[in-house]
Amino acid sequence: MGALTRGATVSRAALCALLAGRCAAFTYSARPPRSVTCRFVLERAPSETRKKIVRKSTQTTWEERYRELSTYRSTWGTADAPLGDPLGRWCRTQRQAHAEGRLDAERVAMLDALEFSWKNPTELSLEELEAIWDTNVESLRAYVLEHGNGQVPKKYKLNPRLGGWVAAVRRRGADALPSERRSSLENAGFEWISTRKCGSAFMKNFRALRDLPKGEAPSQELQAWAEAQKKLAAKGGLSSERRDYLASVMDL
Repeated sequence: MGALTRGATVSRAALCALLAGRCAAFTYSARPPRSVTCRFVLERAPSETRKKIVRKSTQTTWEERYRELSTYRSTWGTADAPLGDPLGRWCRTQRQAHAEGRLDAERVAMLDALEFSWKNPTELSLEELEAIWDTNVESLRAYVLEHGNGQVPKKYKLNPRLGGWVAAVRRRGADALPSERRSSLENAGFEWISTRKCGSAFMKNFRALRDLPKGEAPSQELQAWAEAQKKLAAKGGLSSERRDYLASVMDL
């Protein structure tokens, strides 16, 4: 640009040539910027500095249930907790595991020490009912004297074996017993009909079927339920207790 400031007359062509040369001298070749990759490496802290997170299990252990059963026995005088609560269901699981040979000897011995019944008191066979007949008739007599009636609860905490026995005898029905057995029961104050009504769908339908007036046909709904129970029994899908209930009112 110094040549342009000395007053010389410059033609348009010369000026263009000069500028072109200057621009060529400052040619810039742009390169795209390098991409920068930020790498974050998460390193695990040494084991001695890490805090271990321990999640406490909400599942009750066998030993905890056993201690609960031991406390129950100390309170009620029996280790046969009724089935209506978690402890009773745990007892049923132990009976099933024992029957299938899945309960180890140490646990069997621990339960035996509590005089645990390996047979559910409400699921007694006819032979088992007979074996404890006299004992339970006397227990029933004492219950009637104390309470003024024979309405022994099925889940009788003070004597689950008596409650289970009474329920099993009712389920068998008076017709299944010899006359002398019926007499001993009635003399002790036995009541064949329980005033405590179980609210399960099975028991509601069973009572509806049992209480039908003689000669009256069941409703279509009740008939369908009875047929479904009969099929279920044929497949082995009913407990022995429910089979006994149904056998008292229908042929299986």
